[in-house]
Amino acid sequence: MNNELDLGKLSFYWRMTSKPNVPSNPVPDFVDFKFSFIEDLQLLIQTRNAQTWEYLETIYKENYNVGYLQEGHALAESYGGDFLKFIQHSIKKYNPAIKRISEIGAGGCYILNKLKQSGYRVAAIDPSPAAAQKGKEFDIEVIPDFYPAAKAIPKSDMIIHYDVLEHVSDPVAFIQHHKNDLNADGLILFAVPDCTPYIEKGDVSMILHEHLNYYNSISLENVVKAAGFEPLEIVKADYGGVLYCVARVSANSEWVSRKGQLEFIDFTKKVKKLTDQINDFISQGTGNGNVLGCYIPLRALPYLSILKTSNNIRFFDDNPGIYMQYFDGFNVPVENFNDLLKSPVSHLLILSFAFGDKIKNKVLDKLPANSIVVKSLSDFKI
Repeated sequence: MNNELDLGKLSFYWRMTSKPNVPSNPVPDFVDFKFSFIEDLQLLIQTRNAQTWEYLETIYKENYNVGYLQEGHALAESYGGDFLKFIQHSIKKYNPAIKRISEIGAGGCYILNKLKQSGYRVAAIDPSPAAAQKGKEFDIEVIPDFYPAAKAIPKSDMIIHYDVLEHVSDPVAFIQHHKNDLNADGLILFAVPDCTPYIEKGDVSMILHEHLNYYNSISLENVVKAAGFEPLEIVKADYGGVLYCVARVSANSEWVSRKGQLEFIDFTKKVKKLTDQINDFISQGTGNGNVLGCYIPLRALPYLSILKTSNNIRFFDDNPGIYMQYFDGFNVPVENFNDLLKSPVSHLLILSFAFGDKIKNKVLDKLPANSIVVKSLSDFKI
């Protein structure tokens, strides 16, 4: 890792609160963030930082679960349902004899409970109190530990995880350890955020301090192969910006590392170009009596942090689970689409490749185009 891209102190998102900073935040609202590049894997990563990891360990043990895959969450059925469909497809195609499935980072045990209802024997490894509580509710064994757990877990026919591999410091070693916990002919199956379009455009809206690794299909394949597994499928999910991978232990242990920093150099140049454009739009939207709306505000937080601005801003999101909730460090409640229609802003920024243009069209269908300036990621040219 010869090069770094230092973005300074960015918003450290990990929860939503009903009032600003209530209860008080056990970690700082803003934390340093740098990008680096693992050349062998062609993998974009957050530069490893002992202080940041200490903060992450703190929040992982808190009784919060902000993920989508939990019962009652507005997006559980869409994200979780699509993941379950891929699990069922993979079992049918690659190993119909699977009976026992273990999940790492099970969160609200949403997926495991659905699999249990389908007749599979299931177990979870997750350090959060939220997982332990849901495990009791669903009668699912939960080992309260980080993976690999100090307590040996039963051998499984399949190991699954959703939005976990981006959180681990050494993803190759993490996957390698799956070999110890799989039965013969076992499968691993997991999902990670698809950072392909964000890497290609140099968009830092994908940043979360919880995410240590930022994958595209090439780097994900490299990680899986370097760990001694054969990728059977790496595909884009039908819903949301997610990559799915199913793999089995490889009969060929040889793996050739990659060379070259050109992708990282290109990425850093694009980050500067896009950040300048987005920051210009934010400045226009918050100056001269204007008000800027940020749709899917989580993705706007890195840019707002870089500019160190929180004035003349409103947040909007379609997720009812975070309605009138607050991000640490921003005294701005999250409103919804109806609130936007009732009280429009002058400028609207939508930073999502998966849903940006759809949201933009929905807004312009309801509000006169000459009454609001709307930009999604596709409107910024690199």
